[in-house]
Amino acid sequence: MKKYIITTTAFIISVIAMGVPVCATEDVLPDYDKGYDVYSYSGEIDIFTGLPIGLGLDGEVEETYKISDGSNYSATSDMYSYPVGEGTFNCSVADGMIVTGSVNMSLTECSNIDVYLDGKKFDYFPETVSETGSYSVIHWTDNSSVQVMTFKIVNKVTGTLSQFVLPSGFAFKDVLKDGVNYPTGLNTVDLIEEGDYSIGYVCIDNMKEYVLEITVDHTPPAVEFIGVDENDKAKGPVTVTGIEDTDRVYVYRDGEETHLNYEGKLTESGRYRVVVTDIAGNTVEKNFTILIYLNVKSIVFLAILLVGIIALGIALYVSRKRLRVR
Repeated sequence: MKKYIITTTAFIISVIAMGVPVCATEDVLPDYDKGYDVYSYSGEIDIFTGLPIGLGLDGEVEETYKISDGSNYSATSDMYSYPVGEGTFNCSVADGMIVTGSVNMSLTECSNIDVYLDGKKFDYFPETVSETGSYSVIHWTDNSSVQVMTFKIVNKVTGTLSQFVLPSGFAFKDVLKDGVNYPTGLNTVDLIEEGDYSIGYVCIDNMKEYVLEITVDHTPPAVEFIGVDENDKAKGPVTVTGIEDTDRVYVYRDGEETHLNYEGKLTESGRYRVVVTDIAGNTVEKNFTILIYLNVKSIVFLAILLVGIIALGIALYVSRKRLRVR
């Protein structure tokens, strides 16, 4: 009986010990010297690793936060993780954010994910993206597809935004326009006015702060099409002026891509579509037709044709005259 009581008591004590957090002292903590002071730390430790609770084997504190958009934020990786099927999609920005720099992404196993840029699907999974545009991440199965999250990348000088909308679970901190406090809505900033904006906001769930600094420019390129009349017709060459070095120019003639000559002119007859886009993304598009006209090439061609006809006539005349002599 006494032996039974001793055994039972020992068992109960061991069970209680397993449920009681162990406090670290300088005698029990291993000397990792990473992430905490081994001589002053006092608190719970992991009975298996001998490290403070929440401290990884590399000594880094692994903090995670539940975010309002359904993701989990890791302070260690600085990534937002979205559950997809049996895996996760991880991204360096949260759903709905607008940034001016590159965005990093990763996947765990069993994650069927497609990434789209302005509606066009990537042929591969991009681990880093930096091209400007609207991105969407889609999780698909054999029977359905669901949008996981979206984000935008814009130039620091941009005309593509008329409004900034706070991502879900975020709040404004400091919003400035041209260095002066700028009024906001409950979750929006009006970007109709041109100027320099600094939009500071914070994630309420993890208290991580972000700042979007952009210059808003809605003015389209100041290009002119000299030689085109009010009916979008030209009876001769068309000169495109006002193009800046940073502008992108796309020229199409009868549906085929072509280009301006070194003088900024279009000289061939045909139906044209010219698109000029500035660094802010503002665009000017012009459609017109250059009618058939006599240019230098045409005059030379007609001259050669006329000489050929005259030469042929002379040859026929001489040939016939020889036949008569015989």
